[in-house]
Amino acid sequence: MPKRFEEADLSAIRPIPIATRASRVRVEDIVDPRALTGDGHALLEHALPNMLAADSLKRTASALRRARDGKREIIWLIGAHVVKGGLSGYLGALMEAGYITCLSSTGSAVIHDLELSFFGKTSEDVAAELPAGRFGMSKETSEHFNAAVRHGDRAGIGLGGAFGDYITTSKAPHARHSVFAAANAVGLPATVHVALGTDITHQHPGFPVEETARLSMRDFRVLTARVQNAFTEGVVVLLGSAVVLPEVFLKATSVAYHLGAVPRGVFAVAFDMMPQYRVRENVLSRPFRGASESHMITGHHEIMLPLLYLLLRD
Repeated sequence: MPKRFEEADLSAIRPIPIATRASRVRVEDIVDPRALTGDGHALLEHALPNMLAADSLKRTASALRRARDGKREIIWLIGAHVVKGGLSGYLGALMEAGYITCLSSTGSAVIHDLELSFFGKTSEDVAAELPAGRFGMSKETSEHFNAAVRHGDRAGIGLGGAFGDYITTSKAPHARHSVFAAANAVGLPATVHVALGTDITHQHPGFPVEETARLSMRDFRVLTARVQNAFTEGVVVLLGSAVVLPEVFLKATSVAYHLGAVPRGVFAVAFDMMPQYRVRENVLSRPFRGASESHMITGHHEIMLPLLYLLLRD
């Protein structure tokens, strides 16, 4: 008989009101690029040299424009820091302009999006809250997360779509800043890929683990279908996820190859604050070797995404 080991008793957790939690990011920090004026595209085209990372950025903008105009698949894989770094408005504007056809992210990203939408703030001070036994204990965050998951399970949709529709139909006070509500509004797939035990909602006693896993697997199948499309002159942009999304993406490409897809003319680019092994191997190198153009651009998301957006503005 296999031995069973002692487990932590999560039923003993007592969540705290989010109003008592200090948050470092507020909804007022989010930039709406649609309100920007002036010809940033012309300025950057001439200001940036045709060399090194600047040339890679220009080539990325050209590839995105070419894919949009050719109605090719454009997949964006984004990490949580992109959402909590005031960049939700840029992602929404890019979706509206057709520069994103599939958005994929992680459980932590959707939690930041959820908190910003309902409470206008997110990103607690982990160093201060952890030793106090308060880190990740927000009662309302857990309740909304669980409600969104069950909402999606009843509707038979994926996790990203569940959150987008839940934020919209619940009339969250700041829904206009939500990445997932924006994807829902323009009708494109937003997929969420959860690694169990990695997000703050998982430690709460009422976490719907089976439903979350079911919806996340549904999103994996949605993303895999889009990756198959991207094999033909598509674009893949990875922005700030070093581990989870590179691994998910690699498995999606494995399925695509298994089902007979042959890559041709793919453009892949990764943005992060430092070069990452899994990003280089699982997104830029292994998936489309010999059939793609790939670039690694190092820089802070809150700088690089606005620069790319300005290059794409017509």
